[in-house]
Amino acid sequence: MRRSLLAVVLAATAVLASAVPAAAVPKPIIGGTPVADDTYPFMVTLQIKGEGPARDRHNCGGSLLSAWEVITAAHCVGSDPSRFEVVVGRTVLSSNQGQVRPVADILRHPKYRKEPGNDLALLWLSEPITGITPVKLPTPGTDSLLRPGQEATVIGWGATDTNYPATPDRLRQVNVPIIHHDECAISEGGSFNPETDVCAGRAGRDSCWGDSGGPLFRTPPGKDAPYQIGVVSRGFNCAEQGGPGVYTSLSSKPLWDGLWGSDEGKRYKSAHGG
Repeated sequence: MRRSLLAVVLAATAVLASAVPAAAVPKPIIGGTPVADDTYPFMVTLQIKGEGPARDRHNCGGSLLSAWEVITAAHCVGSDPSRFEVVVGRTVLSSNQGQVRPVADILRHPKYRKEPGNDLALLWLSEPITGITPVKLPTPGTDSLLRPGQEATVIGWGATDTNYPATPDRLRQVNVPIIHHDECAISEGGSFNPETDVCAGRAGRDSCWGDSGGPLFRTPPGKDAPYQIGVVSRGFNCAEQGGPGVYTSLSSKPLWDGLWGSDEGKRYKSAHGG
């Protein structure tokens, strides 16, 4: 699994070392291009609360799921919501773009770390986001957006070169091909869960350290809005041949059934009127 970009760069700094759980593996956009302002307003930077520039406090990516909710990776968060805040609608980390909201509640998938996959978390915000359209999700149990060879887009603020772990200030994007489950299982071995994971990427094009929790999405023909099909989760190395990135599949019915059927999911729904 991948370590946090913050841990890679400043492992000896106690503040940053505590910013991400020890098992976190935030994935940089490799082979991508900068994104123009307001291209993806649903994009989220999940930040550690505290002093200092937002660029230094960026922890993971995420996406706006509803006015009150953000979707990200389970490995990006612990159980204490008071440590985090989100910024929605920001393209340049050092700017004042977007809306800042403290995190009020966290729901991590109960099967995360108990079995491969299930790297998913929902964040409930202290106040709703206004004027920004949330990302759309596929219907659980469908796979029409996951056909191998189809191109999907992943976005994030991760480093652009694994040999130079500095992060960009401006959001970046790259198109990556979806990989067949059988090929991914060969590449990733026992860490790949075909029920809850999907792979995408190719040599020279990938997400990597710093992009964890961010969205993998497609805009189907005839549609004018993107559908998020995955959450950046993990992988071995970045953008290498035979080593695609692994994403939590938001088309997975077992993923959602396991979340909402759990005691944790029922508690979360009850607390927030679900």
